[in-house]
Amino acid sequence: MGILIGVFSVAIFTDWRCYRIPNLCIGIGVAAGLIMTYVSYSFAGILTALASMLIIFMAFYPFYLLGGIGAGDVKLFMMVGCYMKQDALLRYLFVTMALAAAGSVVKMLVYAESRERLFYLGRYIRKAVLTGMIDEYQIDKTQKRCVIRLSIPAFISLILMYMGAY
Repeated sequence: MGILIGVFSVAIFTDWRCYRIPNLCIGIGVAAGLIMTYVSYSFAGILTALASMLIIFMAFYPFYLLGGIGAGDVKLFMMVGCYMKQDALLRYLFVTMALAAAGSVVKMLVYAESRERLFYLGRYIRKAVLTGMIDEYQIDKTQKRCVIRLSIPAFISLILMYMGAY
């Protein structure tokens, strides 16, 4: 748990300052998770952890391709997959996304730019459904008030989980 909190602390700090999560940070977290899994569950545990990482990658990669989630966030979730069993991992991801959604609602209430992004998404989806064509989804990375840093709700979810809140 200490290693995971340390890695998350670095991830949050760099995500907050640079909008990036360093690969070295993720690599250290994955290596430590695989070592701990091997010590606790032997080789079968490592296979389960790797399978969890692959499933998380396959589930979140399309969202990365669409620009809805950053590569560092996907890797962060994959890293967490090394530390948790499947049922706990699913609960963790659900709570993380619920916290991120709540943060998004707050941002939309406070910032007009965030509300405009929501309207743009609605128009984009409507056009795709009506025409059957999918255009490039325009992302303006200069609008920092529209960005949700998933490392923060992911960390809060992790703390809540280990406190026994869910």
